[in-house]
Amino acid sequence: MGVPQGSILSPVLFSLKINNIVKSVLKGSEASLFVDDFALCIRAKFLPHAQRLMQLCVNSVQDWISNNGFKFSTSKTVCMHFCNQRKHFAEPSILLDKTPIKVVTEAKFLGVIFDRTLSYSSHVNYLKTNCLKALDILKVVGHTDWGADQKTLLCLYRALVRSKLDYGCIVYGAASNNILKKLDPIHHQGLRIALGAFRTSPVTSLYAKAQEMSLKNRRKKLSMNYVLKLKTCPDNPAYSC
Repeated sequence: MGVPQGSILSPVLFSLKINNIVKSVLKGSEASLFVDDFALCIRAKFLPHAQRLMQLCVNSVQDWISNNGFKFSTSKTVCMHFCNQRKHFAEPSILLDKTPIKVVTEAKFLGVIFDRTLSYSSHVNYLKTNCLKALDILKVVGHTDWGADQKTLLCLYRALVRSKLDYGCIVYGAASNNILKKLDPIHHQGLRIALGAFRTSPVTSLYAKAQEMSLKNRRKKLSMNYVLKLKTCPDNPAYSC
């Protein structure tokens, strides 16, 4: 209140103020907070039980934000029921400030699209579309007559395309191989453009020339790096996992 919008002090004060919201979460539930992205999770064997626990948790958080001057955006708040069973369930009904929370089949949280069965098919398709647009930039910059050299193109590929594929791969890497294979042609096409290779060039030769690894091995490498990083941080919420 009273701090100019866009000033350096604004995000600092906001982070300090909202940080205690996780303490309002009831025991038995889990919460995730990153700046202003907040998520509540409840696990239960039966849906009515989970719905009741979630409503109590939402009420507790609602009381906290009301007492601390915050307000949730009901239009941006969604509810999702994760389940891998095929039989039909009634949609859960959760109220936020006496307004029903919209129930969705998929939602984006911190840049990753989650679906009900955690197949990550929607996220992979979204990622593929974004990367194809970035590849168009490489095609322009890598023109055969006046384009950049291999070193510059590889740097651009790693910055514009590979960075998108790396983000969240520790999470969406749990998808099936059939879904993850959709991203391999993008990786290969990007290397071909950067190296100026033919379409018939073997994939292994592209990896050797560009000193790159396959996306499958890269996901494993990044996951192992993340695990090693967690081992040094016992205070991290994911340490026990």
